[in-house]
Amino acid sequence: MRHALLGLLRLGSLALLANTAQAAADDEAALESLLRQEVLGPSRFAQSLLDAPAAVSVFGRQEAAQLGHVTVADMLERLPGIYLSSTRQYSSVGVRGFNRPGDYNARLLVAIDGFRVNDALYDQALPEFEFPLVADWVKRVELVHGPGSSVYGGNALFGVVNLVTLDGADAPGWTLKGSLGSFGERRAMLQYGSAELGGGDLFVGLNLQHARGETLELPELGLPAGSLGGLDGLSYSSAFLKYRLGAWRVSAASMVRSKSIAVAPYGTLPGAPGTDYRDQYLYGEIAYDGAWVSDWRRSLRLSLARSGFHGRYVYAGETDDAPLLINRDEAVARWLGLEARTQWRGWLNHELALGVDARLLRHGVQRNFDEQPYRLLLDSDEPLRSLGLFAQDSWHLSEQWQLTTGLRLDRVQDRTAQWSPRLALVYRPRQDESIKLMAGRAFRPANLAERFYADDVSQLAHPGLAPEKLGTLELAWERALGADLAFSLNAYVTRMRDMIEFVPLQGDEGLSRYENLSRVRTQGLDLGLEQRRASGWQWRANLSLADARNRGERLSNSPRWLFKGHLIAPLRPDWTLATEWLAMDKRLGRSEVPALYSLNAVLRYTGWRGQDLALRVLNATDRANYDPAPPDTLSTRLPRPRRSLHLDWQIRF
Repeated sequence: MRHALLGLLRLGSLALLANTAQAAADDEAALESLLRQEVLGPSRFAQSLLDAPAAVSVFGRQEAAQLGHVTVADMLERLPGIYLSSTRQYSSVGVRGFNRPGDYNARLLVAIDGFRVNDALYDQALPEFEFPLVADWVKRVELVHGPGSSVYGGNALFGVVNLVTLDGADAPGWTLKGSLGSFGERRAMLQYGSAELGGGDLFVGLNLQHARGETLELPELGLPAGSLGGLDGLSYSSAFLKYRLGAWRVSAASMVRSKSIAVAPYGTLPGAPGTDYRDQYLYGEIAYDGAWVSDWRRSLRLSLARSGFHGRYVYAGETDDAPLLINRDEAVARWLGLEARTQWRGWLNHELALGVDARLLRHGVQRNFDEQPYRLLLDSDEPLRSLGLFAQDSWHLSEQWQLTTGLRLDRVQDRTAQWSPRLALVYRPRQDESIKLMAGRAFRPANLAERFYADDVSQLAHPGLAPEKLGTLELAWERALGADLAFSLNAYVTRMRDMIEFVPLQGDEGLSRYENLSRVRTQGLDLGLEQRRASGWQWRANLSLADARNRGERLSNSPRWLFKGHLIAPLRPDWTLATEWLAMDKRLGRSEVPALYSLNAVLRYTGWRGQDLALRVLNATDRANYDPAPPDTLSTRLPRPRRSLHLDWQIRF
């Protein structure tokens, strides 16, 4: 990878030299196509990408459509420093070399149009078929690198992902999409958009999906080949609605996922059908986002949400009369959210934002029991209240310099209050260039599952867990290198203390609990190049280097290098070929996982009026790739999907 890094730096240097001869008109075009866009994620209100007090990576709807993306996870994986893992039970997002096998994915905060998706029980927001949106309904993904607790509170340790959804004006009329694919995949998606419904803007979407799943080969389970056929299936449905009328907006989304589990987690009976998970998520939000009135602007949000998990586990019974034992696990939470924010620009060269947000969970229910004979192992019902107050001041020191300071105070239930500061100095030496020096602190409180799950068979409770705390120093450089080329560099050093880990208890065989143990130090570099030509050619390439260590030892599931990119090429009128690639360093786990290489391709035809036809090939080389397995399975590594073909058809009317 040293040669790849030198090649990427050499390419950036040559482009930088060539850029000195570009005219001012070309610079303006570069800003328009690549860098002149607004982002909402860094401060929860619209800002220029180059002026925002954070390094931000953006991936848009048009690229996602050309690449045939189905899930939000597909879009996220195109962004620098992001890598996905799957346990064949759930997906998770790795960022900056951090993605612990079996974690709840609680160290990345995910928002839909500013609504915090992370649930109130596990603090997780999983991006694939556990998520209430599909890629078709997302206008753009904003990845805000680095700690975001000064604005968002807990969980925003390594970054914030804000999904900006479509308005009716973005996709007017009806769109119907159907898909057939390998492993018994079937998909149907219907959406409608209108910018003139009752004087407002409406977007609504419905998605249905089903797959039989692969027949996995897991040698550690000791089963004959083919024994796991039909045990990796998936059913998924989701719906989304957004209506905007003036300054008011109403949004709602829901999803239901049923997943058959073939990897025999938690000592379940290998090869036996019936071990499965059912996940639900539902939220509704009313939001007001007013215009500027004199020096003031106000916004208000009120939301209701519900998450649910229902697990069914099949174990070998102890007698011939009862050959199977069925265990059930349930986790249900309903919560209310409130956010109020005001912006004020009454001081010369200052823009001040003040806000408050609160979250109230009256019942966080966790239950575990055996069916027959009935035996109750866990019955927990814990409330959770949180309150956050934040302030941020953006000070334009001159035409080229801007200083942003922020501070937030959070109180979570009976935990000690946490302060989260932010400091960002932005230098704009020219119109199409930005250099940012940033420092910040973030925290993550232990979630209810980590504190109170106790079946006394596998896990004990630990109510006194302290929050994780993280500090980051970061340098970012973004610049247009020509009329259609942009370069980005992001270097960072991060230190985390009191990281929460699930560890066995000494002297209690089979029992574990969560403890504050580790001190993690991560340092890394993200490099990126992106080009969009007037002829329709587009490409991106990103190289990420990361060194994540726990008390000097390399973290599990932490690649030292990550290279990714994509190319969209118009071959001839009505035909387009799009490819995306991913290469990732070997990772440690209970056994070493080899380096990963993957190539996807999409051939698209648009010659029929209002219709698209596309052939997608995933893992085109049919390479056997793996992810580290979580500690709850016998397998030490789990296979990623092999090559699959998918035929997509879409019509607009």
